[in-house]
Amino acid sequence: MIANPDRTPLQTAALMLDSLRDRSLEGVLDCFDPSPETYVFVEGPRWTNRDGAKIAQGWRDYFEAPIRLIEWRWTDGPDVFESGDLAVVCGCIEYEFEGAGESRPLPMRMTWVVRRLDDRVWRIVHEHGSQPLADPYGTGDWLVERPEA
Repeated sequence: MIANPDRTPLQTAALMLDSLRDRSLEGVLDCFDPSPETYVFVEGPRWTNRDGAKIAQGWRDYFEAPIRLIEWRWTDGPDVFESGDLAVVCGCIEYEFEGAGESRPLPMRMTWVVRRLDDRVWRIVHEHGSQPLADPYGTGDWLVERPEA
């Protein structure tokens, strides 16, 4: 399904994750927009990476690191919001990584913004993964529990 104009925004996100799991650098790179505007929030020690060429190099470096995605699955969603040549794919994913020889489960909230390019293929222009912080404001959970109506 690489560079297929029939792939959907959701299939683009899934192809990227499947390619990562299957150790297909070509598949991962095909899912990202190579333009300078592409902007991702990376996990790990850096906050961001901008520009398709730098993102591609980041993925090449990732494939050389002692990190491996073993499996992934949706635990909430996915939800897709599409309008014209832009779409958002979001949901929660349970990843299982191997890092430095150890299994590491990693639950993440994930969002991909994908854009249909001139070749009509949906590609990722923005990727963001996060985890809730225990108490980001130092006030506890501000969400008030209310009985269902």
